[in-house]
Amino acid sequence: MSVPLRDGFANKSLDEVLEDLLARFVINCPPEDLSSSERVFFQIEEAQWFYTDFLRAINPNLPALNMKGFSTKIIEKCPTIWKWTDQYDPSSALSIFGKYKSTIPVRGTALFNANLDKILLVQGIESNSWSFPRGKISKDESDTKCAIRETLEETGFDVSNYLIESDFIERTIKGKNYKIYLIKNIPENASFIPKVRNEIKDIKWKKIDLL
Repeated sequence: MSVPLRDGFANKSLDEVLEDLLARFVINCPPEDLSSSERVFFQIEEAQWFYTDFLRAINPNLPALNMKGFSTKIIEKCPTIWKWTDQYDPSSALSIFGKYKSTIPVRGTALFNANLDKILLVQGIESNSWSFPRGKISKDESDTKCAIRETLEETGFDVSNYLIESDFIERTIKGKNYKIYLIKNIPENASFIPKVRNEIKDIKWKKIDLL
């Protein structure tokens, strides 16, 4: 049984936290979400994000764990997780998951100011480069909803009333499809604060002629 979030996790050990996350994100999932190694790892990834973004803030004594380290500990905690999958080797399964993720379509937005001389870009927390707000499309999610969601998560700005469905560029690069919606008249003085944690380091307007 999972415990209440803040009070329950504040003083829990790593083993206790992993047991709770297994119940929350994996064991009690619908069967269709556990029908292959890729789907199981999507659930484990959700648990790892939750662990990193929220639980370590509540309980700083919990160790930092990347996806590989986290998934290894989850599998050690619940070896029977493999009864739902077609892949029984954790290392191979993680590799297959990575390759599968690399083919998932990406949707995002290119946000321009009213004069069309500046573009809003985001910088990832572990990156020195700048990019459009963007991300992988979720199951049963439309292109526009994904672009709006990813932009809101990464910039805190809702482009629902600005996005025109027919204004986009689309490219396929190394097997991955990208669709970026071109959106103008974004207020330069709008408040841009990411809603996601531990993903976006900075958000800035960049002059297009200097890129």
